[in-house]
Amino acid sequence: MRLNAALVLFAALLALPVARANDTAPADLPAIRAQQVEFRQEALAKQGRFKDVEEKQRQELVAKQTRFIDLTEGKQSFADLSPADQVETVNTLEWIKAAITRAEDERLVCERTKVVGSNRSTRVCRTVAERREERAEAEKAMEERKMCGAACKGN
Repeated sequence: MRLNAALVLFAALLALPVARANDTAPADLPAIRAQQVEFRQEALAKQGRFKDVEEKQRQELVAKQTRFIDLTEGKQSFADLSPADQVETVNTLEWIKAAITRAEDERLVCERTKVVGSNRSTRVCRTVAERREERAEAEKAMEERKMCGAACKGN
């Protein structure tokens, strides 16, 4: 009896990593594959979000997308892949996502701003990442000011 319980517990522990991998599994593999094919075509054509990506990074991105497309060829769901291919597929998708996000973060955004007390406007250019950081810092400062209340008036 104890041996059976131990075997059941051991089998459950062995299945845990597979269950965890399936938690992060792509929901609709054919749709994701089609999206990666489209992104790959954009990257090869140096269009859209990939127009400003360095050549070396673009080649690496295309190679990862090609690997993902090859792995998922003819598969209808994540469960159709072998456990090793499931891990590689998730890792490849995460790498691609990070590369695309990095490319977006490096995009330069310019705006014309007026200095307070002046009619003269200046052009200020920042990357998307810098703008996001500035926004987060401003929000943090406002939250700290709200929490501080009357005690901050002397500062």
